[in-house]
Amino acid sequence: MICSPAGRIIYITPSLRALTGEDLIGRNLNDVLPDSLAAQLIASALGGKPQSFQNRLLDCAVKGEMQPHDGSMIFHFFPVSASGTPMISLNTAELISRELSGCLGIMFVARDSISRPESPREGYALDVLTQGLYRMLRLSRDLTDCALYENGKLTLFCQQGDLAAFCQKIASQMEDICLAIDIGFEASLPSLPLPCRFDGPKLERVLYHLFSNSIKYTRPGNNIRFSLSVKNESAVISVTDRGAGIPAAILPMLFTKHSDGSASSPLTTGGAGFGFVLARAVCTLHGGTCVVASTEGSGTTVTLTLPLAQEEGASLPLGSPPPDYAGGIDHLLLELSTALPANFYQK
Repeated sequence: MICSPAGRIIYITPSLRALTGEDLIGRNLNDVLPDSLAAQLIASALGGKPQSFQNRLLDCAVKGEMQPHDGSMIFHFFPVSASGTPMISLNTAELISRELSGCLGIMFVARDSISRPESPREGYALDVLTQGLYRMLRLSRDLTDCALYENGKLTLFCQQGDLAAFCQKIASQMEDICLAIDIGFEASLPSLPLPCRFDGPKLERVLYHLFSNSIKYTRPGNNIRFSLSVKNESAVISVTDRGAGIPAAILPMLFTKHSDGSASSPLTTGGAGFGFVLARAVCTLHGGTCVVASTEGSGTTVTLTLPLAQEEGASLPLGSPPPDYAGGIDHLLLELSTALPANFYQK
C-alpha cells in the first residue's frame, strides 16, 4: 500500500484488496488504522524513519512495516492470527513439506524408470518434467525453513572453515553454468585462507538463490560479479548483476514478500519469493546482515556480511549435522531450477 505524505491512500495491491475485501484507494490512513497509530506513522515518515507495528487493518489482524520513500509512505502488511503469531504455521508448513516430499519421492522414482525417449520433443518434455520436480522440492524446503525462522526455530550447524575456499568452489561451479548460458561471470576472491565459523549448507543455499535471481534477470551477454572481502572484522560477500533491477516500490517488500500474498509482483516470476527471506534469516542467525541495492534497468547488488570475530564467550549455535536437505539431489541444479534452461535436467 502507498500513502501520500498527508496519509491518503493512493495505491493498494490486489492481494491487499482481497485481504480486506475493500478498495481502500482515496481513503485516509486513519480510516483503516487507529487515529493515534496513523498519526505516529505520518510523523515517522516526515522524519524519514521507518516503523513496524502490529494492529488491525479494518477487520484484519496484521503486522505492518512502513518505509518512507520520497515523502510518501510504502506499507507492506502480512496477516497474523489474533494472537499475533505468523500466518505461516510451522505445523502446516512441515505437513505440506512432508506431503510434498513423499509425493516427489514417488515421482522421482517413476521418472528414473523412464528410458530416454528417442524423439527430441518427448526428450524435452521429460526434461521439463524433471525440472518441475526439482522446483517443487526447492519450494518445499524453502517454505519449511522460512516457517522455522518466523517461528524462531531455524537453527544453524556452524563449523570453523575456510570461507575463501568455500566461495572459490561455488565460483567455479557458477562460472561453468554462466559460460553455458552466455552470461559473463567474474569472481574477486582472496587467495589466502579466510577462517570463519559458518553453516556451509545454508550459506550455499543462500548464494545459489542469489545467483538464480541474477541469472533470471540478467540479459545474455551481461556479467554477474561475485566477490568476497573483509571489512571491520566481517566477511563481506556480494553478488552483482547488470539485469533488469528491482522497482523501487518493491524493494521494501523483498524480505516479507512470501507472506504478504503479493502473487501479482513481477518478482514472483519463476519463484515464490522465499530467497531474500531465507538470505536475511541465515545472515541474521550468523550475527550478520543482508542488504539489497538495486536500480531498475541497471542491476542489483546483494551484500551479505558474516562476523569473523566474536565477543569472548559468544558462540554461534552448534548442533548435530543435519541430513542432506536435498536427499542426494545435486544442490546446484536444485537451487537454480527456476533459472536454468530445461536441458540442464536431462537424465
